[in-house]
Amino acid sequence: MNPSFYISIRYFFSKKKNNIVNIIIFLSILSLSISTFSLSSILSIFSGVKNLNIKFYQNNYPDIILSYYNKKNILINDQILKKKMKSIKGIFSFSKTIEKKVYLYYKNNKYFFYLKGVDSEYGKVMKNFKKIVFIKKNKLFDKKLNIYIGLSSFLPFFPLLFFDKIEKNPIKIICFFFDKKKINNTPIIIQKEVKIKGLFHFNQEIDNQYLFCDIYEIQKLIKKKFFHFLEIKIHKNENINNIKNLLKKKWGSKYMIQTRIEKEKAFLKIINTEKIFIYFLLFLISLIAGFNLISAIFILQLDKKENIFILCSFGYSLYRIKKIFLYIGLIITFSGWFLGICISYVTSLLQERYHIFKIGGKFPFPVKFTIEDFCMTTCIILTIGIIISFFSSKKMNYLLI
Repeated sequence: MNPSFYISIRYFFSKKKNNIVNIIIFLSILSLSISTFSLSSILSIFSGVKNLNIKFYQNNYPDIILSYYNKKNILINDQILKKKMKSIKGIFSFSKTIEKKVYLYYKNNKYFFYLKGVDSEYGKVMKNFKKIVFIKKNKLFDKKLNIYIGLSSFLPFFPLLFFDKIEKNPIKIICFFFDKKKINNTPIIIQKEVKIKGLFHFNQEIDNQYLFCDIYEIQKLIKKKFFHFLEIKIHKNENINNIKNLLKKKWGSKYMIQTRIEKEKAFLKIINTEKIFIYFLLFLISLIAGFNLISAIFILQLDKKENIFILCSFGYSLYRIKKIFLYIGLIITFSGWFLGICISYVTSLLQERYHIFKIGGKFPFPVKFTIEDFCMTTCIILTIGIIISFFSSKKMNYLLI
């Protein structure tokens, strides 16, 4: 073992003459452990939020969305569409969708929703989409628009689920369409009575904002066979960028093809920008906490002054004496880092399993302890400790003089 390292361990664990030295060393370890814990915990929360949103995009967005750049309606024959899509290997399923802003009138109340028309393949593209059918096909409702209402937002319309109350409380939907053939481009107002055919569940946000119906009912209402988006699901093992390039070749430059990963990138840029700011802020906090290490090393030098002069009298060089206190600074730094990182890991593990801390008493804090955050925290704390320990050990010149 290196003699300087052995002496530094003995100095660190041996009894000190003044109790204040023990207190200052303890406080320096505590301050570094708190800095490590706070840095690691905040980075774990960022990683948890990032992981949560990636899962959200995976569950609530299709892998690829195809649409016109100028938001035109897509007019294409179903047979031609199937041939185009089947020629591309790796596509699991695709669904035609239409989305319109509508007003729903019921009992003199006006509700704002997005009406989304989907075909029978939509359930394959979005596995989280589930619907419950209450009323099957009935000739009495052929003239009405059959809609599915969100599980989280159906309570105000609950009486409409009963057949005998339909005529007493009719429900109507109003939407606007623009016909580009008209010179003034005035909107066409369409008013239609609707019937709640069943309920759907996707997630709480979409349940509260959307109504779903069959795409063919909207096409019949407008008297045009078109769609706005082509939502695509690919196989798990396929490369999403390769599929996108194949779609560009098949469909041409007029169409906008956007992947789920591109939508994730916009969110990840915000997270990474905030993370850099947090790195800088917590680096400064850790640097301030590291000043306790300077005082701990200096006071320990004063406490061991007699021992230092004895070592000098035996011919122990100044360089080796400096290394003793450099090692002591590193031991204090490592102790604070190890204590903080252990507490952070245990806290993250307990939060991930038992959801101890919650936002508003409902949603648990998303936490994920990653190797990347562990390495970044270790680099920041140990770098600060090494720099401060190195400059603190140089004070030995003034002490010996």
